[in-house]
Amino acid sequence: MTSQGWVAQRTVPIIQSDPTIGCKELLGHLEDTYGTTIEYHTVWKGKDIAQKEIYGSMRQSFQYLFNFKAEVEKRSPGSIVEVDMKMVHGIVRFNRIFMALKPCIDGFKVGCRSYLSIDSTALTSKWRGHLAACTALDGHNWMYPLAFAFIDGETDENWTWFMSQLNRALGHVSPLAICTDACKGLENAVKKIFPRADQRECFRHLMANFSKKFQGDVFGRMWPAARAYRPQVFNYHMNKILAEAPDVHEYLSIYHSLKWMGCMFDPSIKCDYINNNLVESFNGWIEDYKELPPDELADTLRELVMKLREKRRKIGMKLKGKIIPAIIQQIHNRTRGLKHLKVGKSGVASCEVRDTSKYNLRHVVKTTQSECTCLEWQHTWKPCEHALAFLLDRRNPKWEDYVHDYFSLEKFWAAYAGEVEPLTDRSQWPHVQFPFDMEAPLDKKIGVGRPRKNMYKSFLEGGDGGPKKKKEPKQLGSKNRCKRCHILGHRQSTCPLNGPRPRKRKKRAPRYPVDDDASALEPEVASQQPEVVTPNRHMITMPQSL
Repeated sequence: MTSQGWVAQRTVPIIQSDPTIGCKELLGHLEDTYGTTIEYHTVWKGKDIAQKEIYGSMRQSFQYLFNFKAEVEKRSPGSIVEVDMKMVHGIVRFNRIFMALKPCIDGFKVGCRSYLSIDSTALTSKWRGHLAACTALDGHNWMYPLAFAFIDGETDENWTWFMSQLNRALGHVSPLAICTDACKGLENAVKKIFPRADQRECFRHLMANFSKKFQGDVFGRMWPAARAYRPQVFNYHMNKILAEAPDVHEYLSIYHSLKWMGCMFDPSIKCDYINNNLVESFNGWIEDYKELPPDELADTLRELVMKLREKRRKIGMKLKGKIIPAIIQQIHNRTRGLKHLKVGKSGVASCEVRDTSKYNLRHVVKTTQSECTCLEWQHTWKPCEHALAFLLDRRNPKWEDYVHDYFSLEKFWAAYAGEVEPLTDRSQWPHVQFPFDMEAPLDKKIGVGRPRKNMYKSFLEGGDGGPKKKKEPKQLGSKNRCKRCHILGHRQSTCPLNGPRPRKRKKRAPRYPVDDDASALEPEVASQQPEVVTPNRHMITMPQSL
């Protein structure tokens, strides 16, 4: 048995108990268990052999997706699992798959806000595809997994197909807000499939591109401009930016024409998120499972959603009251430090609030309509600080009367009421017979060496957003550039700015011949050498009279 076979034999039970274990962790486990030294490459090969033994070949993994589709439709009627194929050079190959479970669809319609966050993340298995995900937002402001798909890349065709399947699963939803990143293919697909949706763009991705072209302190006003609820505040900051760089307006209108500023959001959505962090949370949630084969990954995602919904269902049963306690706690936290707000009552349900810390700005609050002229209450449907300053004058105010039903426990229970049906293992799935031979998709050319798993850091994260560039070879001869004066033609050691070099003194020849062997000196020369005595403080000088 080869060393790789030995590793594979002992790795099979480890992978079956923990499919997310990495090679480095597996290497340490084997060395500690068996007291031997193993090379990393041997463990990597052995793990690959063990995975083939457990999950089968890549071709079989894609074929099992049809069995998975049949099992889901059998156990959970109403769920949508769509598998797509394509013809490549006369061979039928797997193309993509979409899945949206029935309980997730029903829970979104009755218990979540009409807000969708969409993005994709690269898979790290042998098939270098992408996992496209669509997440929603529940009343607890938690990520709500809704649908996902496996595609071979972020192309216009794949995004259009994904959005078409999502539209088929959700049906007519109005109003609806969809937030995406800076992917043009996804933006075009949303415009085509959901033309009436309030289409938003992730502001963090916008700034990642914006910072490459515009840099300076004045451009820091982009963040308060994006967070502003009132158009007047947005225009104030943007005018400061345009006064410094007039070409910013043209750049944003051409490359970032979607809604990225809070003042332009539809207030009926009740969500003021300017970033696409919701789907980023989903990507981090499934980070450890992206190396699994396609059929195992699809089943694992279903299992994760099943456990997540059951866990939150238990949490909801332990909560009491009309509104989710976390929302009430957020309101209580905002009631502190409001002494800078001076309330002038007009009636029982209306007042004007003066902000002494902001040049005595004044806003009008009307509690019966749940409105404030700062527009924060209308966008979030949670009382703003001006409304809180007014409501605090009342004895024991009932905060649930001033919060939208989206944050109620009834909505939260409805979102997670449906149970995701458990499934058997793939050996018991219905067998789907193909009238043709379906092959795995073609491998992408990813270069020489072990495939990369970590993502490239963006510009805002301290990276350059791409692979490392090869260092240019050092220039020789007269092409050298001085590191001190930065001029071509010489080095730092010979730079004229160094000044004149100190003159080296010539070594004089000794007056007398020097030899390591003292006996080699001639007697007459040795006798002529005066004896040199170094004065010492312990020496005593005798007077000459003696």
